[in-house]
Amino acid sequence: MATTSEQESSAKVYRVFGRHGEWRRKWAERSSLVSRRALVRGLWLLVLLLACGTVVVALARFWPLLHPPIVERAPLAAACDLLQGPCEVAFVNGGRVRLDVQPRGIPVVHPLDIDVVLSGLPPPDRVELDLAGVDMDMGYNRVALSPGASPGQWVGKGMLPVCVRARMTWEARVLLYTDGGVRSAPFRFDAVRLVAP
Repeated sequence: MATTSEQESSAKVYRVFGRHGEWRRKWAERSSLVSRRALVRGLWLLVLLLACGTVVVALARFWPLLHPPIVERAPLAAACDLLQGPCEVAFVNGGRVRLDVQPRGIPVVHPLDIDVVLSGLPPPDRVELDLAGVDMDMGYNRVALSPGASPGQWVGKGMLPVCVRARMTWEARVLLYTDGGVRSAPFRFDAVRLVAP
């Protein structure tokens, strides 16, 4: 027969661990908490992977729209100053593109009237003017042009964004979308940001 001290000792053990072992219940609760945390982390990882996959698919799908493949690029007309008047470039395979931007001087953050005249080229499906910084990426800045009053004329309105630099070199690319691909006619100019006194 157990002595009184042995009975008290087994009663203490029973109170601490319970009939089937309280430690098992606590272990199960702790394991459940750990598995819930792992489940939440796994779900967040799945959401992150799905978001990254969506971004990759969107970039792959829309990249050609932002950066169309150019089949022919006309050489720059270095002698022409677009700030002073209209400039014209010629494609090697024939055809010319004339660009005129008003007002003269092409001010920054000011509405610009864009006039493009095509000669010796098959009529394009659409024409856009892409304004890109030469030394600095200024983001997406493309203007869709509409057919003008005369044959081969395309017109539209655009604006140069403000830049942190006082002087910025820009390339205005006239993009001609045809069945055979996109032809690009580049024109370079320097825009000067006026600083208030």
